[in-house]
Amino acid sequence: MAKGLSIAEPPPRRPVQVEPVEMPAPPAAVTAGEKFSQVRESEMVQFNKRVPRGVADGYEMLAIRTRRKVPQLLAEGLALLQERYGRV
Repeated sequence: MAKGLSIAEPPPRRPVQVEPVEMPAPPAAVTAGEKFSQVRESEMVQFNKRVPRGVADGYEMLAIRTRRKVPQLLAEGLALLQERYGRV
């Protein structure tokens, strides 16, 4: 018995019955030029840039206030900047 279980020993555990699962066939061998075989799910990509805490908090507050997501605010900001300075 364990040191902390001085009152009563726990009941024995029931054995778990696991049904055998067929493993899928392994993927075809990787060709010389292919390293990754991931499929793009959408046109969204991750955008990691360091900004001051005040800027990040400002975007979060605007997102809450306008009930939109930060990526939508970034896209709108890009559109406004492109109107002002021209498309890149």
